[in-house]
Amino acid sequence: MEFFDSFIQGIASLGSWQIALSLLAGAALGIVVGVLPGVGPGVTIAVLLPFTYGMAPLAGISLLLGVYCGAFYGGAVTSILIRTPGEASSIMTMFDGYPMAKNGQAQRALSLAFMSAFVGGIVSALLLGLAAKPMAGFAARFGAPESVMAIVLAAVCVGKAYRQQFASAMMMMGLGFFLATVGIDPNSNEQRYTFDIPGVLSGIPLVPVAVGLFGMAQALVMVSSPVPHFDESLIQKAGVSWRGFMEPFRYPKAMAKGLFLGSAIGVLPAVGAALSTSLAYFWAQRGAKDTTPFGEGNPEGIVAAECANNSNSGGAMITVLTLGIPGDAITAIIMGVFVVHGIVPGPSLFTDRPEIIHGVLASLLVINVVILLMLVLSVKYLAQLAYVNPRILGLAILALCFVGAFSAANSMYYVIIAAIFGVLGLVCARANIPTIPLILGMVMGDTLEATLRQTLGRSEGSFMPFLERPISALLVATTLLLLVWPWLSRCWFSNTRNS
Repeated sequence: MEFFDSFIQGIASLGSWQIALSLLAGAALGIVVGVLPGVGPGVTIAVLLPFTYGMAPLAGISLLLGVYCGAFYGGAVTSILIRTPGEASSIMTMFDGYPMAKNGQAQRALSLAFMSAFVGGIVSALLLGLAAKPMAGFAARFGAPESVMAIVLAAVCVGKAYRQQFASAMMMMGLGFFLATVGIDPNSNEQRYTFDIPGVLSGIPLVPVAVGLFGMAQALVMVSSPVPHFDESLIQKAGVSWRGFMEPFRYPKAMAKGLFLGSAIGVLPAVGAALSTSLAYFWAQRGAKDTTPFGEGNPEGIVAAECANNSNSGGAMITVLTLGIPGDAITAIIMGVFVVHGIVPGPSLFTDRPEIIHGVLASLLVINVVILLMLVLSVKYLAQLAYVNPRILGLAILALCFVGAFSAANSMYYVIIAAIFGVLGLVCARANIPTIPLILGMVMGDTLEATLRQTLGRSEGSFMPFLERPISALLVATTLLLLVWPWLSRCWFSNTRNS
């Protein structure tokens, strides 16, 4: 009953024409950037973030959520029609979607993808509505030691998500934590790492960093990349079929596997949808109902991947709203809207600003319905966007990044910051160094510093509070287990082989 009350209040909050227009614009733009290969929601949200400053909080959040969800749907279009994933999380959809399109079943493949994504999106929104408040109640028991260890655990999860790049991911996370300390010390009013530069006194702002790392860097990559070639005949066959829309429900096991992994992994910090879609795809191969080999047009591969892809969004927002810890890079940027408007994500948000919680829940539900209707009416025309030259598109994005960075504070200082991090992002892209941990570190850095100081101040420098409090001790144990697990598993398997 409480869920329905929250949903009704959320729908009422969306009645404002500004919020409704932002939601529609975000959904439409999200679909477009999902279809455009190489752009993605991270780039678009980073570029749009400065323009949300003058908007009401819920309007800005709805705009960015529309882009976030819409891009997941749009990414399936190019994955299926031109074998070029619009998003990393759409790669698994490509494996069976493209062969199906090559066999003259493009409409069936698109319909399977859209309906599976719709189910995933609705389930993720329902999960947010049902699980957020109980999780916030649990998080309300967190003191400073628990908050410190939650962030440390999140940082380790980020590093583990990159597997072979663990060291570089942790290095970038550390750089993010360091950048969060730049400026005036809130306790002593001393300057820290400012080098007597006036603009740095207030710290390194998140907005130009995000615009540079995601927007400018990706634009530079697109400008310097060769123009791709693909089979244009498949684009002409884009469309949907009503029979295809109903087909995903013939594979409840594949759907359930995708929904479970997408929702569960979405809650984990920085892991993202790419891992959940991969795991769901390979899990769906076990006990598949359809006899078509995976990779040759099996519909269950599309169903599992797309359900996992879109069910990720609700889980990612749960950690933002309840813990103030972003689930991925995109939700980290979305947190910028909260910060700009003086809204502190966390357990207190449910009592201080309940209309935000209700509005986010209603937005996620409505956005998925709006996106599905838009795709049904316009997918044939949207597919033509695949023809856009990525170099021209990259130049356009680069121009928008400069405008967005300047408009955030009407200052060339923001433009310079964005340009510096744009070059850094390009270097990292060429060197295969992840940049997402840097943003996550910047977002969580202030909270980590404040809670760590509070803990050590009360204990006079002792680390015992981290071990004396049950929840904190559990988080410490979990963090240590994650760090030593590879070594333990190697020892276990080596002993098993020797015996």
